[in-house]
Amino acid sequence: MAVLATAPVRLRPRLATPPVIGAPPLVSVIIVNYRRWDETAALVRQLVAEDHLFRDRIEVCVVDNSGAPEPHPLEQIIQERYQVPICRLTENRGFAAGVNAGFRMGRGRWVLVLNPDLVVCPGFVDLMCAAAIDCDEDASNGAPVGVVGFQLRNRDGSHQLSTGFHPTLAKMVLGLLRPRTRRKYRAPKSDKRQTVPWVTGSCLLIRRTCMGQIDGFDEDFFLYYEDVDLCRRAQEHGWAVCYEPAVRAVHLDPLQNRPLTEPMRAITRHASLTYFRKHLSCWQFRGLAQIIRAEAWLRQAWALLRGRAQDAAICGQLRGVCRDLVRDRLPQARQRLDQVLRIAGMR
Repeated sequence: MAVLATAPVRLRPRLATPPVIGAPPLVSVIIVNYRRWDETAALVRQLVAEDHLFRDRIEVCVVDNSGAPEPHPLEQIIQERYQVPICRLTENRGFAAGVNAGFRMGRGRWVLVLNPDLVVCPGFVDLMCAAAIDCDEDASNGAPVGVVGFQLRNRDGSHQLSTGFHPTLAKMVLGLLRPRTRRKYRAPKSDKRQTVPWVTGSCLLIRRTCMGQIDGFDEDFFLYYEDVDLCRRAQEHGWAVCYEPAVRAVHLDPLQNRPLTEPMRAITRHASLTYFRKHLSCWQFRGLAQIIRAEAWLRQAWALLRGRAQDAAICGQLRGVCRDLVRDRLPQARQRLDQVLRIAGMR
């Protein structure tokens, strides 16, 4: 954390002018919560602190994706003490659906998507708003800036990669030779604002006009690769995707830093197959499906040998997902993913 407090800052927030009464806020902040109320409440508290120059230029919205039948005790505190509205979805519909629900709640010219397990750096709100204002006027990329990602750090202050290349089958296979923390990512070329193929959805700023033009996040993605897809579609519609390192946050619990459980493996494999089917050639999609299907078969056999019936069942569903997607049976593939979520207690 100390690293963030002492790192050099290039953006300088302009003196915030009082917002016009009735005018939309500059930024709508969307936090999609899934069974992480303590972290969500802590993040809300950081964002609404009174010492921010731009405090009156942002609004914060929380979307609860847990599908719990009863409100969590912290919900009342967030709503009443911090005046933050909460949208409670009836079931866990995935990250993309949660963000889209929050987008419909807000009115800001920009939309900031944050994971609950973020700790923002000192001055984050003011620097982020300064970046939004600056990007409004930035024409240096030959296209208007539509999506912006920020610098992320790990718990120990070390850099956490937050940008990457557009995947192909060759890159994905070769990526298996790299550590998981770097497998789908690439380091920025410099410490200045720059265009990149995509930025992570755990801390992502997107212009409302851009979000509306591309119809938001694609809800065919339950979790993961929805950010890669969003950035690709934004670029296809003439928007620039940029990385802005002057705005920083700590991401406490990214997937690439955690052991990969069988349910999360199935979710990420479903996401990568969905992306390949949507954006890449047929042979690359079918090649990936065959690789994932073979991997699932081997892991299912190994799980059965070890007496791990739940993991074996999840691997069996993943094999079915591969078959269904190759045969263009998208509803059946999603039903199999839903079954994985139920087995894992995520539905």
